[in-house]
Amino acid sequence: MYGRRYAGRELTFEASGGLLHSALVMRDRETGSYWPILAGAAATGKLKGTLLEELPVGVKTTWKDWVRQHPATMVLSVGGVEHISNNPYDQYFASDSGFREASAKDKRLPTKEPVWAFELDGRRFAAPFRAFEGGAVFHVGERWVFLYRPKGASLYSSTRALAAEGRIRRFEGGWVHEPSGGRFDPTRGTFVGVAAGDVRALAGLDTFWYVWSLTHPDTEILLASTSR
Repeated sequence: MYGRRYAGRELTFEASGGLLHSALVMRDRETGSYWPILAGAAATGKLKGTLLEELPVGVKTTWKDWVRQHPATMVLSVGGVEHISNNPYDQYFASDSGFREASAKDKRLPTKEPVWAFELDGRRFAAPFRAFEGGAVFHVGERWVFLYRPKGASLYSSTRALAAEGRIRRFEGGWVHEPSGGRFDPTRGTFVGVAAGDVRALAGLDTFWYVWSLTHPDTEILLASTSR
């Protein structure tokens, strides 16, 4: 998710109809600038070179899980149709091929390997889902990065990503933030009992390896957890 305020104004973003390495390119109505969502900045237009303000607040989920938590949710219908029985993305997710047969040039991971990708302190990283099912901690520079996906979670589930001041380690079948003693709550996706600022949400996104690596070939891959 990205912020909408740039150059002192609030922008209205919409899909441009274009893709860059199979990822969406947005366009803002106010300046006509084009914003590839994985490039990190406007590529053309009056705001060319302006960095996207990434916000660590987006959560993707399934309708089943959402309505369980929010039973009063209203559904927007399109032409009177509120849902579809056949998801057009199911076939894409099940395939080993990228969109329109695109493939990763970087063969360190398979083309369609699901990854959580992010930028931290000027460096770019990607961690395959299989490396942090049930939780994993990575020591990235001077930071402790905690990534979590429930075991067996579907692609529609969001990765929980947190950056911590102080070490996070496995404890009694769960995860604890050592300096505070705060425990990770998988339902809430955060650590409970931790002072504000000691553990914060980390901006990034769930995507496929080919989509991210084609845009950012300098990516470092996180595979081995620092603490189990």
